[in-house]
Amino acid sequence: MAIDMKAVKDAYATYNILPEISYKIIEHLMINPEAEIIWKLLKYNDADAWQKDDLTREEKAAMIYNGMASQDNFNVFLDFMMDEATNKEKSFLRIYPAAVYPTTRTYGICSVNIEVFVHSQINHLSNYQTRLDTIIQKLLEILNGCDIGGVGVLFFDDDATSYNRIITTGEKPYKGKVITMGVNLS
Repeated sequence: MAIDMKAVKDAYATYNILPEISYKIIEHLMINPEAEIIWKLLKYNDADAWQKDDLTREEKAAMIYNGMASQDNFNVFLDFMMDEATNKEKSFLRIYPAAVYPTTRTYGICSVNIEVFVHSQINHLSNYQTRLDTIIQKLLEILNGCDIGGVGVLFFDDDATSYNRIITTGEKPYKGKVITMGVNLS
């Protein structure tokens, strides 16, 4: 009796959406009106950045690193770490799949890291909040429980996975925080 290898292979998770997770989340943030404050705080360095006009989709897209030019000219990245040393007073958003934890042969939980780094000289806003905590809170508000088209529902839930958390990170002159959220994949 011959084994149908295609049927065997089809019974296992392929995680084929993995390379698209980062962009799908950023794409969602680009079109979600609740995310406008995030884009303003990433683009504008002054203490009144939260009061600026909303950005156009083209302005947001211009902030996303496309792999073609110096990273120093961008604020949004689809991978981890600060790749080039910089001391510019600016803010960065990095979104990427950090780890995959298989739960069965057909499903797994992908941990998605969302990093925000802000130069310490521009962290405080004129509304007596910090840029870093405002961005982190809005990201959590917008993304927790959100169905990201083609990816699945992002969650920040210890019952689903104990890997979800917010941690503080960074190295002078940048302060940072990382949200780790989960999404079920197959």
